Amino acid sequence: MKHFLSHLLPLLTFSVLVASGASATNTPLSPFSKVSVLTCNPGTESYAIFGHSAIRVQDSVAGVDMVFNFGTFNADDPQFYQKFLAGRMMYSLSVGSFRDFLPEYQDGNRIVWEQVLNMSTQDKQLIWDRLLENLKEENRYYLYDFLYDNCSTRIRDGLQRIYGSKWDIVASTPMKSFRQQFSSGFAYNPWTGFGIDICTGLPADRYPSASEQLFLPQNLFDALARSRAKLVDTTIVYDFSHKAGAPAFSWTSPLSICWMLFLAYVLVLAAELRYKFHLKAFDILIFSITGLAGLVMVFLWTMTDHKISRFNLNLLWASPLNLVILFIPRLKRLYLPMLALPLVFSVVASRLYDPAVLPLTLILLTRMLTRSERTIVVHEMKVRRGTAAEVPTPS
Repeated sequence: MKHFLSHLLPLLTFSVLVASGASATNTPLSPFSKVSVLTCNPGTESYAIFGHSAIRVQDSVAGVDMVFNFGTFNADDPQFYQKFLAGRMMYSLSVGSFRDFLPEYQDGNRIVWEQVLNMSTQDKQLIWDRLLENLKEENRYYLYDFLYDNCSTRIRDGLQRIYGSKWDIVASTPMKSFRQQFSSGFAYNPWTGFGIDICTGLPADRYPSASEQLFLPQNLFDALARSRAKLVDTTIVYDFSHKAGAPAFSWTSPLSICWMLFLAYVLVLAAELRYKFHLKAFDILIFSITGLAGLVMVFLWTMTDHKISRFNLNLLWASPLNLVILFIPRLKRLYLPMLALPLVFSVVASRLYDPAVLPLTLILLTRMLTRSERTIVVHEMKVRRGTAAEVPTPS
C-alpha cells in the first residue's frame, strides 16, 4: 500500500497542476531536474516495427517523474479504421509516469535507451513549460504523417528550438532514401513491412535531409549521440530483450513464400508443357490477387491523404488490369512491357522494389508469355484444320 501511494501521489499532483492551467506552466524545476529522450527499439506489433521516442522529465525535489508521449492514438474511436485508411489519423500528446511506461517494453522483450540531455536548468524549464502547454486539450492533437510529423519529429523540432545551431545534425552515410531507412524495421514483422513497402510510392524514395532523417527514433538517438556539442550527458540502457533481435531469416517471410510460390509455378509450368494441358485456376488465382492489390494501391493514391502512396511503381506489376487481362487479349501488347519494367528496375535500381516482388513479376511475365505462345499455337492449329477442310478429297 505504501508503494502504491508513493506511485500515485506524484501522478495526482501532476494532474492537478495540468488541470490548473496557468499554474502548471509556472511550476519551477529545481537544478536537480533532468530531461531525457527515451528511445525504444522496434517490436513485433504492427504499430511498433519502427520503434518509439518519448521525453522523460524528472525532478526529485518536485516529486515529478513523467513521460510525455507524442505517439498516442485512440483505437476506440468509432471511425478509427476509416480515418486510418484515409490518412487522417489524429495523434496526440499524452503523459504518464515513468513506472507505467517501462512495463510495456519489459513485457515485449524490448530495449529502452535513455539519453539524459546536457542542458541548463533554464532550458529544462523551457521544455517543461512547452510540454505542459502542448498537453492542453486545444493543443495536444495533430495530424499524423509517417515521414514528416510523428513521435520522433516532434521531439526533434522541440530540441531544435532549444539548441538552435548548437545541435549539428550530421547526415548518416552512405545516403539512404526514406524507404531504405524505414525498411530496417520490416524484419520485426515481415508481412506488415511487405504491405507497407508495396503500398508506398516514389515520395518514399526521396533522399531526406539530415534533419528529415530523424523521422525514425533510432536516427534521432544516433543524431544526439553523434553531436559534437555533447548534447547527451549520460545514456542509460533498460534491456529487457534477453539478447533477442530481429530474425535474420524466416521460411514464412514474404521473400521466402514468394520464391516458394515461384518454384511451385515452375513445377506447374513443366507439367503443363509435358502433358499438354493448361491450369486456368492458377492464372485466375495469381492475376486476381495481384489485381486486387492494385486496386488497393490506386485507392491509397487517389482517394486518401497518404502522400507516401502516390506515384506507386508497384502498379506496373500489381495492376488492376490483371483482373481483366485474361479475357482481353488485345491488352497483352501493352501489358508485357509493363511487366518487364519492374524486372529492369529490380536490377538497376533495387531500392525501388521490395525483393519479394521479383519472383511475383517473373510469374506474371512468364505466364503471359506462355499464354501468348499457346494462343499462337492454337491459332495455327485452327488454320491448318481449316485449310485441310478446304482440300477436296479424291473421288
